Amino acid sequence: MPSRRFVPCVRAAAAIVLLSGLAPAAMAELPQTYLALLQEADSRDLSDDRFLETADMVSVLVDGGRAEVHAAILAHLPGRAGVVADWPLPAPEPAVPAPAPAAPHPEHRDPGEAPVDFGEAPEGSGGWLAAPLRALRDDSWAGHIRAGIQLERGNSELTDLTFAVELDRELEDGWRIDSQFEYFIAEHNGRTTRDNWLAELRVERELDNGTGYYAGGSYDRDEVGLYSRSAFLTAGGIWHVLERARMDWKLRAGAGQRFREAAATGVTTTDWVAEAGSSFSYEISETSRFASETTAYAGGGSRIDQRFTLTNRLFGDWAVQTGLRIEHEFEDRPGFEPTDVRLDISLLYAFD
Repeated sequence: MPSRRFVPCVRAAAAIVLLSGLAPAAMAELPQTYLALLQEADSRDLSDDRFLETADMVSVLVDGGRAEVHAAILAHLPGRAGVVADWPLPAPEPAVPAPAPAAPHPEHRDPGEAPVDFGEAPEGSGGWLAAPLRALRDDSWAGHIRAGIQLERGNSELTDLTFAVELDRELEDGWRIDSQFEYFIAEHNGRTTRDNWLAELRVERELDNGTGYYAGGSYDRDEVGLYSRSAFLTAGGIWHVLERARMDWKLRAGAGQRFREAAATGVTTTDWVAEAGSSFSYEISETSRFASETTAYAGGGSRIDQRFTLTNRLFGDWAVQTGLRIEHEFEDRPGFEPTDVRLDISLLYAFD
C-alpha cells in the first residue's frame, strides 16, 4: 500500500541544488535496465519502504553505489527524492584524476550490465535478491488469496465458508488482465446447503489519454438462487477519471449478452444487455484501503451488482478484509426477494 514519508523541504531542496552543481562527467548515467526498475517501482505506487528496498538492491548492482542511484532518482524521479535524502551524492571528480591505489578486486557477479560489489551492500539489505529481482521482468502477476466466513440474508440465510483468488497482470502498451474466482460452501445437519462459485475475467487496454477499451465476462453457478447458471459477455470503452497516489476511479460502458438458466424449469434465456460500471479505490491510511465495484446491466433481466470492501493490513502481506455485496434483480420473481445482501469477513494474503 502506497505511503509517503514526510521529509523537510529544505533537505530535499538542498540535495537538488547540490546535484545541479555537479559537473556532467561526475554523474555516471544509471544503466537503462536499473533505471527502468526504479521507474516501475515508482509507477506501481509502492510504499516508501518497498521503493527503498528496490533502490538498495540497485545500489548493490551498480559501480557508483548509493550515490549513483541517488543522482538517478533526483534526475528522473524527483517525487521520491525524500526517500533517499540521507544517501550520499556523487562528489565532483578532480580536474586531474589521481591513479587509484592497487587493491584486491572485490567479489562480484555480472547479471548483464554491472557488477555486484558485495562490499557496497547497504546495511539490512539481506533480502535484496528475492523481491526486487522479480521486478526486472517486464510484467508480473499480482493479486490476493482470501478465506473466511460469510453471512447472507435475503433469499438465503446462511453462514458459509468462502475462498477466493484474485489475479491481475500489467502487460505492455497499456494492456491489463483482471480475474477473480470465488467459491462458497455451507453444510447444515450433514447436508450441503450451499455450493456456489463465480468466475470473472476482464481484459482492457488503456491509452495515454486515459481512455481505452475492454472485453470481459463472468460465469456464476448458484444452486440456491432463481438461476442455477448465469453468464455475461460484454465489451466496450473505459475512461480513467482519476489516477492519484491515494485515489483511483475508472468508468466503463459497453454492450453484450446475458445467459440464464432457470433452476426450477431448466429453461435457458439469452438477452442483449447494456453494461455500465465503476471501479473506485481510496487509501484511507497506510494500512487501510476502501474499494467499490459497481456493475449495472440494462435490458433482458436488468440487474445491479455492488461490492464494497474495507481492507486493513495486519502485518507484512496479511490483512483482514470486510466485504459487502448487494445484488438486485429488477424483474418480478414470485417467491424470491429482489435483493440479496452478503457480508464477508476474510483473512487475506496479498502478493505482487
